[in-house]
Amino acid sequence: MRLRVLALDLDGTIAENGVVAAETWKVLQQAKAAGMALLLVTGRTLDSFASGGPFAEVFEAIIAEDGAVVYFPRNDSVMLPFGRVSPEVRKRLEALDVPLERGSAIDSTRVPHDERVLQVLRETGGGATVEYNKGAVMVLPPGATKGTGLHVALQELGYSARSVLACGDAENDRSLFEIAELAVAVANTTPEMKLVADAVLPHADGEGVRTLVSDLLSGRIPPRNPRPERRLFLGHKADLTPVRLDAFSLIQGNLGIIGSSATGKSWLAGLLAEELLKLGYQICIIDPEGDYRGLRAFAHALVLGGPNTRLPPVVDVSTLNEYTNVSLILDLSGHALDERTTYVADLLHALVGLRRRRSRPHWLLIDEIQSFCPRTGGPLTEFIVEQMREGGFGVVGYRPSQVAPSVLQAIDQWIFTRMRIREEQEILQHYLPQCCPPGTIGLSNLATLPLGQALLCAAEHADNDHPVASQVAFEPTQRLAPHVRHLHKYLRAPLPESKRFYFHIEGSYSGARSAASLWEFREALSDLPIRTLRYHLDRADFERWIREVLHFQELARRLRKLSRRPLEGEELREALVATVGNRYEELESLI
Repeated sequence: MRLRVLALDLDGTIAENGVVAAETWKVLQQAKAAGMALLLVTGRTLDSFASGGPFAEVFEAIIAEDGAVVYFPRNDSVMLPFGRVSPEVRKRLEALDVPLERGSAIDSTRVPHDERVLQVLRETGGGATVEYNKGAVMVLPPGATKGTGLHVALQELGYSARSVLACGDAENDRSLFEIAELAVAVANTTPEMKLVADAVLPHADGEGVRTLVSDLLSGRIPPRNPRPERRLFLGHKADLTPVRLDAFSLIQGNLGIIGSSATGKSWLAGLLAEELLKLGYQICIIDPEGDYRGLRAFAHALVLGGPNTRLPPVVDVSTLNEYTNVSLILDLSGHALDERTTYVADLLHALVGLRRRRSRPHWLLIDEIQSFCPRTGGPLTEFIVEQMREGGFGVVGYRPSQVAPSVLQAIDQWIFTRMRIREEQEILQHYLPQCCPPGTIGLSNLATLPLGQALLCAAEHADNDHPVASQVAFEPTQRLAPHVRHLHKYLRAPLPESKRFYFHIEGSYSGARSAASLWEFREALSDLPIRTLRYHLDRADFERWIREVLHFQELARRLRKLSRRPLEGEELREALVATVGNRYEELESLI
């Protein structure tokens, strides 16, 4: 169960006419007993809840006063993360002849008195914000919303917003819906909130919540409409139509990336990792060959291990996953297969409890899956398959015939790259999801699939009974972080003669006349004749070679920009040397 945190509104959601029914309390207790974390997010003032009452018993946190007050019953502590409404504003509000309720951090009244409240805020220059809730007018300290209050509670409790299902009914639940992984509205919600919810329940208030929680405990998720901003951008089809994959479906299921060697499998896996990182998911990558080190370019990604280093202690990896939002790339390169296998087994066993308690990390990617789950199986294979039943795995491999059948059976979403061997294609056909029946995705075409293209076969589960098939060939988009295998290849390793850069030189010259790598290219710039530099820069030769042969798109962009500047002589040389040298150092630091 990935959605282990339930953030529930009170009035109009779990409560009907201000009262929570006994059967609703019973279902909430069942959810808590099953290991779910319950958080109450309400517009009521904190003093509405007795410290020893049923709310304090069931909920790990009470986010009251529209997010301005966060109460933790376990240690009886209160936070006002956004302060209070400014004294000047409160003084002016009290002077108004309107009904006013004061909370620990907020003040509230009702429509139609909002116009007078807004006039006070205009006259005082702010110091507060206004939120509406079905006729209630909440005057809040700046920054306070249900969403931001929930964010504070999640940080304090060690949960991630990517593990939250939020349920509400009114306008002030909008920020709650925005932060949650899945936003669900009860049937009695407003028309406007139905438009921003991922799912709308068929029943109102308490009955709707009881049905929702019971379904979750049975492993069922309500039918939903995936949010456009929560879809992973993979690339384009031949007609330039964008190809996207629903992040929710990816994390709920298991993805397999399969293809022959050197066809871009790890590159595609890295692309998916980047897209997940941008959306705030925590990932953990088991990287046997050091292919994912470039992901450390992301602020919240950390590479551990690597050649000539000791593998990080499993307890440290588990601690980082639990108490930080950092994603980890575990570089196992330089270590023997037996050592890798033992380490991965210990690591995955350590993460079981964490995934059950916190749903962290959200996605586990295992490259070279055939090394850890060979066709002959074994204890590690059995354990991984057992964990894949909960979803949240990605695996990368190049020979399906060498992977344990039980692992292939657990995969429900696929990305294929070129695969020439017919027997391997035939093996795959047995494990495709029902939405991709034999003959519908043209596995025989994998032998002729161009390098740099991929084939997606995924079942996006908008609801539990009607998966939506997605079968499409696409060209992957550019990645933000360079692929490390690519860096090793082109920074210093010499290219074949047909792909080297050959300088146009007139007259006598004793220096380098070609460059076989970016390092040689950088070194040559300091010595080449100025007229040679100008010749190639004006013809865009440098930019073209960097982009089409070395595939360093950012450096090509910088060279194109440089070519437009009115530089001559040594000033031109200095600018070229600096541009190429600076980017070279940036790329080298990623290895």
